[in-house]
Amino acid sequence: MAEGTVSAYDAGSGWGVIVPDGGGPPVCVHQVEIRSHGDQALERGERVAFTIEQHDDGPRAAAVSPLGPILDEEELAGLGLAPEPEPAGEGAAAESSTSARPTPAPSDQPVKLPTWMRAVIALVALAALPSLVIGVIQVANGHEEWTPLLISGVIMLVVLRWIPHDLW
Repeated sequence: MAEGTVSAYDAGSGWGVIVPDGGGPPVCVHQVEIRSHGDQALERGERVAFTIEQHDDGPRAAAVSPLGPILDEEELAGLGLAPEPEPAGEGAAAESSTSARPTPAPSDQPVKLPTWMRAVIALVALAALPSLVIGVIQVANGHEEWTPLLISGVIMLVVLRWIPHDLW
């Protein structure tokens, strides 16, 4: 796993930028890849561990885990990261500090569901068809006690239909 520092993060869009230790190009990160308890958000200056996955639009961070303390602006400047820009104009101090942060452009491809969720969907799909077939055969042969199995197979197929297939 690589380690790095969060140089920018916009909680509104869920996108951020991580600068890897030891050089290399900055990598984009999306909030679905943050592995933490509670709020899935990062802060500027936060130290993280991550893996790098290649996408059509360039490298992207995956399996991002916060490591420890958040660096202040002086420590970030020591790492060569530019200070965060100050909001311009009067009354800007009342604005959220996240509004001034740069946001990486999201890719054209949708974000995939986490692996564990895709595995659950696959298991439901594997169980739905046999439940449906066995339920139909048993009910057709006069075994009404198999009706709940038939109904559960139909429900599983309907639920699977509602999940957008491009997220699998």
